Amino acid sequence: MPGFPDQFRDLAAYSDQGLEYSTPSNTAVKMLDALVNQAIYHYNDEQLGGWSGTTKKMFEADPDFAMGKIFTLGLECFASNREKTAEPRQKLIDFSNKSKTLNLTNLEKMHLKAAELMTSEDYYGAMETFENILAQYPLDAYALHMAYFLALTTGHTARLRDTPASVVKDYKPGMPFYGHVHGKLCFGQGEMGDYEASEISGRLALDHFPLDNWSHHALAHNFEESGRALQGSMFLKNSEPQWTQGTTFSHHLWWHTSLFYVQLGEYESALTLYDDTIGPMTLKDGGNFPLSDGSALLMRLQLEGVDVGDRAREQADKWESHDEDFVSLFYDGHSCFTNLMAGDNEANAKWMDNMREYIRGDRKGWNKEATEKVGLPLMEGITEFFAGDYGKAVQTLSPVMPDVQKLIQGSGAQKDIFQQILLHSCVRSGTPGDLALAQEIMDQKLVSRKIKTHTPLNQRFLEKMMTVHETQG
Repeated sequence: MPGFPDQFRDLAAYSDQGLEYSTPSNTAVKMLDALVNQAIYHYNDEQLGGWSGTTKKMFEADPDFAMGKIFTLGLECFASNREKTAEPRQKLIDFSNKSKTLNLTNLEKMHLKAAELMTSEDYYGAMETFENILAQYPLDAYALHMAYFLALTTGHTARLRDTPASVVKDYKPGMPFYGHVHGKLCFGQGEMGDYEASEISGRLALDHFPLDNWSHHALAHNFEESGRALQGSMFLKNSEPQWTQGTTFSHHLWWHTSLFYVQLGEYESALTLYDDTIGPMTLKDGGNFPLSDGSALLMRLQLEGVDVGDRAREQADKWESHDEDFVSLFYDGHSCFTNLMAGDNEANAKWMDNMREYIRGDRKGWNKEATEKVGLPLMEGITEFFAGDYGKAVQTLSPVMPDVQKLIQGSGAQKDIFQQILLHSCVRSGTPGDLALAQEIMDQKLVSRKIKTHTPLNQRFLEKMMTVHETQG
């Protein structure tokens, strides 16, 4: 089985693909390529000293490497609290001002514009700029990576299919990232309900590079969304030796493993996986994304009637360091139900107060707009659910849920947790109107997922709903 790449492109190799940089240093460009590989394949190259060691080597080779600065500073500022990243933001501003006197290539100028938009939290503008780069430079794998994840971040689901589809024919077997582009396409096709095409793309991707854990992840989504939980569980079990090598993303694939356990009603297995793997990994990392995995698993189990004990407390303690970030409403919603699972109403109230200040403040961009539109109702509805005011939770959540599912960051599987809270509010309320709403949502799931029968999880929910309905009758 091949390992992660250990040979990286130099200036000539990039130029052959139409990608020109202003540096004279082959070593600097090779280290940039090594960073792109680590970002795309979600691993740390230990021979190069991981991300920080590779970055150090890049700037040792050329301290003034323009694309190196654009790449590293842009990523440092992306999806992060502005106050916590004040230094790299200022460095990017200073470099942008200085760039007017530099002989940057057209490609570097376009990437600089995208980085500036990311630092100003204009994620939609940054996404369009990366798409414009791809229109001129279809083999720019980093531009594809960022256009793609900005689409995921801003809820533009169709772009997860259309963006890789726009360049996939430019990649030929043997080229860097040939398989991965098909892996990206696999995920987008699955999110759009084209499960057969998605599986073909994902299998092709893994045939070309078995360690591509994004492609493993994309197929896991396919199995989850199409209701093939047992097949998905076996797929991840059989491919575990491959996807666990991508150490910066494996926590999320463990999360998908646990989702299949929940789907199959194997709650003890899911809880054991949390205790042994997901909990320790997410708590050690402490970032928004890993914490959302740990918290969402606990919430799903609690909704299924599983006693999760005090596990939410340790997650809530880690969320506290993010209560002023407001980089994604998706994460704010997770912090909300985690604090409430932990019984910390005070921390939840503080987070909501901070959200009100964020809405009144001068920050702009995609997340600000989404939060202004649905942020407080989402948090309030979750709070009402935990307070046992289920009818009020339905009244608060139901009007905003379509926009929550459309506007905020995340895949369908990730955002489904918020709809699950609404559905359980409907059943616990038990009024004819709320039960009818739940049935309508469940019917729509079949349409939106393009499937004929419900997943095992949703089938169990329907049975609960029918029990309540029959009790009333």
